[in-house]
Amino acid sequence: MAHPTRLIYLDTNLWNGLLDQSADPTALLSGLEQSRSSLALSGQTVYELARTFQSAPERGKKLFRYVKVYVDAGIVGVYDNKDLLRAEVKALNDDADSVIAYYSPADYAALKAEVGKLSEGIVDQRAQTFVSERMESTKETRKGQKPLMEKRPNMKTGLLAIPENRLTAWLDQEVSSDGGAIILTGHLMHIFESAKEDAAYSTALGLLQHPASRMAKAVVRFDLYSAWRCAHRGSNPRDLLDDMYHVLNAAYCDVYATAEARQMKYAPLLLTRWTRPVAYDGSTPLADWLLTL
Repeated sequence: MAHPTRLIYLDTNLWNGLLDQSADPTALLSGLEQSRSSLALSGQTVYELARTFQSAPERGKKLFRYVKVYVDAGIVGVYDNKDLLRAEVKALNDDADSVIAYYSPADYAALKAEVGKLSEGIVDQRAQTFVSERMESTKETRKGQKPLMEKRPNMKTGLLAIPENRLTAWLDQEVSSDGGAIILTGHLMHIFESAKEDAAYSTALGLLQHPASRMAKAVVRFDLYSAWRCAHRGSNPRDLLDDMYHVLNAAYCDVYATAEARQMKYAPLLLTRWTRPVAYDGSTPLADWLLTL
């Protein structure tokens, strides 16, 4: 297929929706190819879909047999959030104009192998570890937000002073501020464990000023929005952070598509101008709707 000009990243609910509607992969892939488009799949999506095995093993196998058709056809593989941030650091250090955001042939082969195993119901240790770590990480982040607000009343007061109609402007301002660089520094030091704080802060400043660094900006917006929402509502729902984390993974795609309309409240706030979030309302067959994006 010719290199696609438009990448459509599907939320996990839409992969399930395609299966439930018995959408014909051959017809959908052909229609997308005609419009120079492609679906995009990340390792994050694969392992989130693998959660299905925890409650419905047979459904899990059926789901991955369906996804395997698309992977075998060569849809685009997109690197996960942490790998994208690493790639942005490399692009910054190499003074490159673009970031390597999509799977290499070797990484795509590994993706195909993983999906192949899951289609046979084989959930290996790698998949199990990813699922359990993501669940634990989300739980700990959510648990820590409310106490943080209680310990820093000035922070909560400042966040409460920002009305929803000023949220976009505030996020834009904060991302390019010293505070945004400090937030990103924390993420970089978590990813690059041997990094010194001064060096990580300098890298963070560079990333937030670099036009190609979509993930760096999205990560900062993620943290800022999470804190703002927690301040205004007292806490964040259990699944919010997980959904937001998934939204970020579409940062290097043209479209982020989901069946959850509520995500439209925050997806546009997290993603940069390159990615358009859209919600499927079920009024037409899902495959037909995807061909209109």
